[in-house]
Amino acid sequence: MRTTELPEPDLAPYSEAQVRFAVSAWPMRAAEELRSAMIFRALRSAAHAAGVAEPWASRFGDACRDEVRHTRLCAEVGRRLGAPPPRYDARPVRARLAALREPRLRTAVLLVVEVAMGETISTSLFRAGRRSAVEPLTRAALTSIVADEVRHQQLGWRGMAALWPKLSDRERAAVQREVSTGLAAFEQHNAVPALRRLERGDPFDPAHASLGVLAPEARVEAFYTAVERFVVPRLSKLGLDGPGAWSGRYRPVAD
Repeated sequence: MRTTELPEPDLAPYSEAQVRFAVSAWPMRAAEELRSAMIFRALRSAAHAAGVAEPWASRFGDACRDEVRHTRLCAEVGRRLGAPPPRYDARPVRARLAALREPRLRTAVLLVVEVAMGETISTSLFRAGRRSAVEPLTRAALTSIVADEVRHQQLGWRGMAALWPKLSDRERAAVQREVSTGLAAFEQHNAVPALRRLERGDPFDPAHASLGVLAPEARVEAFYTAVERFVVPRLSKLGLDGPGAWSGRYRPVAD
């Protein structure tokens, strides 16, 4: 969806405070989508450098363009709803890439962690948000993003299935470690803050869900459903130890 195709917002049912709280998520979404675009761009370059056969690098380039479009979409939705402009920080992506210098290992790790696993979790969260969203501008934007995220997570799993047989034992062991570490990071980012809110008994305004903000219960359910029903079994199907990566995600793994 192009920004010119977005419907007009309908904020009449909501108070100023409700809108202000809900729209603060859009600049953060824009920043996250730009991070994804940078990952896909790095993945395309790494695939070229590693000699990965086409059409994979081209597909990663297409996904990069999708994520750039998402970035603009999220920024525009935020602007229309009165949010401040997004703030972008490339340093986390640069640090991530600096730790993955070998092209084939970089390709494998980004493909399975950031794309296959990350986009599967993202799809689940965006779907849950769209399910509750009522405000038309919010719902249209989330619907557009979900459609692309589904394709991206499929690209990740299929691409990794093609690459996995070509990896050495050393590379496979490194990927296994990265998968476990990635699962812990995803949990800390996506689920733990919501779990803490639930433990504190913080109230949640249902109007925020209508404006695209996930209730803590919905966020927790969407995250753990994605991991336990989809990510872990698909890791095992690839040849990784999915249950071991999940159960041991906070245990140090020896090199």
